[in-house]
Amino acid sequence: MDKQINHSTKVCIPIADWDSKKVQVKARNEQAYVLNKKISDLKAKVLDWLELRTKKEELISSALLKEHLMGKSTSSQTLLEMIQYYINNSKSRLSGGTLKQYESIKRKVAKYLEQELLVPDFPLDKLNYRFINDYKVYLESKCMNSPNTIDRDVKRLKAVIHFAMKLDILKEDPFINYKSSTVPTHRSTLNMDEINKIESLVTSNSTIQLVKDAFLFMCYTGLSYSDLRNLSQNDLHTSMVGKRLIKITRNKTNEYSMVPLMNKAEALISKYKDYPTVQLTGNIIPTLSNQKMNQYLKLIMELTSINKTVTCHVARHSFATNSLEYSIPIETVSKMLGHTNLKTTQIYAKITETKLLNDFALFEEDLKPNYQSLIKSVN
Repeated sequence: MDKQINHSTKVCIPIADWDSKKVQVKARNEQAYVLNKKISDLKAKVLDWLELRTKKEELISSALLKEHLMGKSTSSQTLLEMIQYYINNSKSRLSGGTLKQYESIKRKVAKYLEQELLVPDFPLDKLNYRFINDYKVYLESKCMNSPNTIDRDVKRLKAVIHFAMKLDILKEDPFINYKSSTVPTHRSTLNMDEINKIESLVTSNSTIQLVKDAFLFMCYTGLSYSDLRNLSQNDLHTSMVGKRLIKITRNKTNEYSMVPLMNKAEALISKYKDYPTVQLTGNIIPTLSNQKMNQYLKLIMELTSINKTVTCHVARHSFATNSLEYSIPIETVSKMLGHTNLKTTQIYAKITETKLLNDFALFEEDLKPNYQSLIKSVN
């Protein structure tokens, strides 16, 4: 919500001559017509400005409006205003989590401007490579952010700036010489033996059981936590051969995803079909908050003696890695995960020790006949 502004008309009249209900000067004032015309013209000026900027899809803010009413140039729009404008215009296409990231970026930029540049805001048309680089150094040295967190935040800022360029608000790209830099990270996954351990866990605690089942369902389907939380009966479809599939548009990327339901996943759906919250919400599998799920997953790892840091998203990583390990083509895995780019899926395509040994065993098996004949010829 933008801040309210006050703008003076620089005209004084006795308070008794002002009609607060009609928001105009009372007729008894000898200058009533002239003053009311001035108020009317001011209103028209505001409406014309709003209409013009709306048509041009230009930034609208109380500060810019005040500059316009005072006759100042409105060409120099500000960075924080642009970030907020981007957030407001992205609510229909970005997930709640992504929008929160942009809100976080706005706070970080505001803090940087206040602490390092000693200014409340910064003109968009003054942005340059030096500003971007200094901001990156600030995130690293003062905020102690990791390289990948810095890269993600700068990319978000880049998206805002490029949006401003598309709207013709900004002419030159301050990111033109900027190069993104990330460092490889280890993605924790569970292999099939570890997933079997979780399946075998017996507990009398109903909450642990619920979290365990929800996590396993994600391991069986590759769904993210947010997609599982939104999953309903309407997302289940039956193929021509009678196999049921999940068909969804992913919450995060808006990309289409299609996953066959294995028997273990079907069993969990049947298990919870009469569960109170499932009946109430129409969801397929009951879930707790992401934070609570992760807390209980830590306990489940302790109970199963799995020495790994596991969160809800590890289920998705595990599904991807295990699918590739069982020789499901990467294009198929990409479709099941709902990735927008095959390069994203390739992150999971690193050769694991198990796959390497299994593939080599097949290779060795093919060489056996020649190997036997080779031994005979030597003997």
